[in-house]
Amino acid sequence: MPEFNEFIRNLVHVARATWFIFVPLIAVLLFFEAWVSYVRNHYKTTTPWTFLEIKIPREILRGPKAMEQIFSSLHSFISGPDVWYDYYWIGEVKLWYSFEITSFGGDVHFYIKTPTKHKNYVEANIYAQYPDIEIEEVDDYTLRMPSTYEGLGRAGYELWGTELKLEREDVYPIRLYEEFETPSEYSTLDPISSLIEVLNSLRPGEELWIQLLLSPANSSWQERGARFVKEFQKNTRIVIETGDTKKVTVDRSPGEELALKAIEHNISKPGYQTMIRYVYLAPSAIYSKNTPWYGVLGAFNQYSSKAHNSFRHNGMVRTAVLWYYYPFFFPTWRQKYRRDKIYNKFRNREMAESGFFTLLRTKSTISSSHFILNTEELATIYHYPSNIVLTAPSIKRIESRKVSSPAQLPGQGLGEELPEGFKRK
Repeated sequence: MPEFNEFIRNLVHVARATWFIFVPLIAVLLFFEAWVSYVRNHYKTTTPWTFLEIKIPREILRGPKAMEQIFSSLHSFISGPDVWYDYYWIGEVKLWYSFEITSFGGDVHFYIKTPTKHKNYVEANIYAQYPDIEIEEVDDYTLRMPSTYEGLGRAGYELWGTELKLEREDVYPIRLYEEFETPSEYSTLDPISSLIEVLNSLRPGEELWIQLLLSPANSSWQERGARFVKEFQKNTRIVIETGDTKKVTVDRSPGEELALKAIEHNISKPGYQTMIRYVYLAPSAIYSKNTPWYGVLGAFNQYSSKAHNSFRHNGMVRTAVLWYYYPFFFPTWRQKYRRDKIYNKFRNREMAESGFFTLLRTKSTISSSHFILNTEELATIYHYPSNIVLTAPSIKRIESRKVSSPAQLPGQGLGEELPEGFKRK
């Protein structure tokens, strides 16, 4: 005990003698942390966004592969800040897309929220793969509801929400759409069908909103995956020495061999930092947590297997708060806090960002806490449903195709005279 007291006295003495060095340093670092937060918020609030509804035709002959091509094209289009001026003065952040599926009382809709400057590029890529789809600029559907959780309560609504995480490291892929297809079943299997069925099951008054927030990831995750593969191979390689000779054998189970091939395939494609978040809203009289808690997670876990990854709820975000859930104390207060927080995050399409100190180290404005899904994994989860799924009566569809006008109509040439009675616009 006397030694400890002596240590404290020495520590206080050193602090008094050097305070003029470390106090200004801490103050400067805190200032930069606050400054970066301020300029980022200003940049995000002044960045215009566009909300698009994707209207599904009666027939779609393209599968998830078409959506994979869209994700691949969009990956190279968003780039983050390049120089210190963009990071620390302008407050520029790497932007993201929000791909969303919603159900309003069993009525299923598809949406995309994109930075306005990328709107034309997004539309062009979707039309290139799905020429019969219609895209319409609409108001954000969340604006129909009160802006806060307290407002929802006053309107008689209850809320349940969560974010999804991966069970294993993100170098392990989820089950891909190609694994749902066999020559005899190609026309009857669609990976999104389970989720559509869950959304169709909602009763009038219930709403379920699902968003996939996607920001293109750089190649560092693929380098991390390559290191993981090398370590995996090293740990399953056995060297047997016999005299002057060495014999190398591989000791892997069929499941390990399958997992290794899946990982190598996974890191061969572009990836996105991903946030999957959803909320369920319903009037108190018909509120039921079973659909969002078990139904949606069950639909997502069709993508899991022993050699693959799987999804689970983020227990630190999920609004299911009971006294026997960690950290145990104040369950009522924690539930209200979590509901308010996830509702605001969903409305703002918020992705976690890196702080000032992390930014210095990684040069990335998006937090590394987000898991990575590659373009093929994302296309498995989010794509526009095929003909079989479109037989569901509750998907919002267009009943006819739009086609371009025939060539050589009167007055199409700029130098031609118009027929009598026509006026040139």
